[in-house]
Amino acid sequence: MSLRQRVLSAIHNGVSRQPAILRSSDQNEDELNTHGILSKGVGKRPPTEDLADLGAFSENAFIHHINRDVTERYIVVIDGGVLRVFDSSDGSAKTVNGPGGFAYLAGGKFRAVTVADYTFIVNTEKTCLMSPTVDATQVDSEASRWLPRSSGGLTGSGFAFDVLAGSVATYLANKGPGTFSGEVTSVEKLPADAPNGSIYKVTGSVDTGFTTFYVRRVGAVWEETVPNGLRNHLDQNTMPFALVREGDGTFTFAPFSWAPRRVGSLDTNPEPTFIGRSIRDVFFYQNRLGLLVDENVVFSCAGDFGNFWRNTVLDAVASDVVDVAVTTSNVALLNYALPFNDGIMAFADQVQFSITNGEDGLTPSSVAIDPVTRYEVNLKVRPVSIGSEVYYAGNQNGYSVIWEYTRLAGSEGLSAAEITAHVPDFIPEDIEHLIAAPNMKALFALTGGRDVFCYQFYWNGNEKVISAWRRWRFSGDVVSGTYLAGYLYLLVRYGGNLRLERMNLAEEAKPAEQDEQTYLDRRVALTGTYDSSADKTTFTFPYAPQQSSARLLRGKASSVGGALVNTAGYEWLNPTTVRVPGQIAETITAGEAYEMRFQFSRQFPLDYQNRPLSTGRLTLRTFTVNYVGTGFFRAEVSPYGALTDPSITEVVPSKLAAFDGMVVGSAELELGRPAYHTGKFSFQVFGDAAQCTVALTNDTHVASTFVSAEWEGFFQHRALR
Repeated sequence: MSLRQRVLSAIHNGVSRQPAILRSSDQNEDELNTHGILSKGVGKRPPTEDLADLGAFSENAFIHHINRDVTERYIVVIDGGVLRVFDSSDGSAKTVNGPGGFAYLAGGKFRAVTVADYTFIVNTEKTCLMSPTVDATQVDSEASRWLPRSSGGLTGSGFAFDVLAGSVATYLANKGPGTFSGEVTSVEKLPADAPNGSIYKVTGSVDTGFTTFYVRRVGAVWEETVPNGLRNHLDQNTMPFALVREGDGTFTFAPFSWAPRRVGSLDTNPEPTFIGRSIRDVFFYQNRLGLLVDENVVFSCAGDFGNFWRNTVLDAVASDVVDVAVTTSNVALLNYALPFNDGIMAFADQVQFSITNGEDGLTPSSVAIDPVTRYEVNLKVRPVSIGSEVYYAGNQNGYSVIWEYTRLAGSEGLSAAEITAHVPDFIPEDIEHLIAAPNMKALFALTGGRDVFCYQFYWNGNEKVISAWRRWRFSGDVVSGTYLAGYLYLLVRYGGNLRLERMNLAEEAKPAEQDEQTYLDRRVALTGTYDSSADKTTFTFPYAPQQSSARLLRGKASSVGGALVNTAGYEWLNPTTVRVPGQIAETITAGEAYEMRFQFSRQFPLDYQNRPLSTGRLTLRTFTVNYVGTGFFRAEVSPYGALTDPSITEVVPSKLAAFDGMVVGSAELELGRPAYHTGKFSFQVFGDAAQCTVALTNDTHVASTFVSAEWEGFFQHRALR
């Protein structure tokens, strides 16, 4: 028997589901509500702040987040044919006008993309059609939103499609159908005395490559046009609608004015691929609006988001519409498109495609689409990008897998790394959302329930030194979210209502009414009402908290700021109102307590080559943890097995070593300010390393951050004969 020691110099690499002997020393058995900070260690995850109640919505509600600029962000919710918009900063409802009605939203599933003030909304179950009318009989709807081709940007004002013409009516009057007057073989043979409005078919020559086209006399010139009788207009009631942020801060939901076919015929300028089909996704790339239609990717004309027609049939113009199909032997219906790095990633259920273009940008001649990876993906989850990487999810053996694909400049990636390979049974299958937090180097997987899985990573050159998965748990069902400027915004369902909450991921974040971070979820600042006759103060929550976990903390204006108001004195008058003894005049912090749990992996001694030894018995004697800025934690030890195993806990009760972060002579946590210390704490284990569990927990409102750990034990080698 020999005395062994081992230092765990880092414990920040999250959970591993590999056999314990294969794990690295910085991976752990399990973690709940922990958060890794590269410069410090692993501590309690940041709390959420309650912002607003958005109202009751069904589980099938579609949610889209608009990030207009640093001062304006919005949440769009479509549910039961009703569209509502909320301000992300405070949850206030915005006025939404629908001059053309909301029939487009009745039933179906939705996709959306935002470009400046315009959000294009697609009902994926609507079949896109041509307008049943032709040319001059096409009536402009006053409800339509118009976009100037030459404006160079999107605004909330109404514009005619053709800036020079001034209005659709003018366009139809000046350039619409005229009188068909005959055929010629070349432009030179057009009659010089043809009346205004005359239409001729030019059958083509060697100079035009024998391309047939039509021209119309407009004043003293001939302009390329279309023949009479064609249905040249898209039916705007079946095409994507626009949600427009107006100059006065309101929103307008209306049909978008899609450009008509103005040149060519059915042969030389055919109907777009989406006619007679439904659009599966919408995106924006290189100043073009992109649509996924079954196996095709269709791009609008450059800088002309409403135009899916050729502008001339006499030449191939780089800015013209692009329509390309995927190339694969299997049926590959495209579900998502994600612009990133130097191209686009398109996702079918079993194949992923890379869409690239030349140095001169996306043009009909430069676009290329090729299959790059072949994984079965979860069609419920929209992929996300972080820098040069794309993350997408799938299901495997009842659990979720997440792949990380990259195509750095100068290389072609033909495979993706599975970042869940070391946690194969950690994330449940059928997750619903992925949220990217690029500058925090984090990814969040939402299950639609109480659990959110956080992935944190860090690259040191070409080596990923951190690849950590952790489980976060909330008191409500997290159904959607987005990351904006250091905040993780979450929509959480409590009962039938959605509440807007946010989490400040900054290291030094703290509420305005406290001197230190306060670890209470659904956090709010409250001011009470004092009843002098009863000597009690009453506080009212904006929501109904779980009374067993509700906490009130004295504000920093008090001499005991940050102290917990003793829970034994809470008197609940109704689900949202609580009364406590004494007078509390300052603004306090209220919320729900949540538990952090950090369980170490099984420990092994090392041989002289730093390889783990398993051919012997290790009896752990003591554990020591190094902590920084910590106010409270518990060390929980079960020498003979898991704490939840009743057969074991009945025989050998769990030992508990508690550290409260207080100096000698200080008051209890409920009476005085919490103290924060940096140091180390040792506690006894005296258990077989193969059976015992060692965990650190914290269910209070104060911080606990752990940097490293070390253990000491007796190792007995197996006898060799």
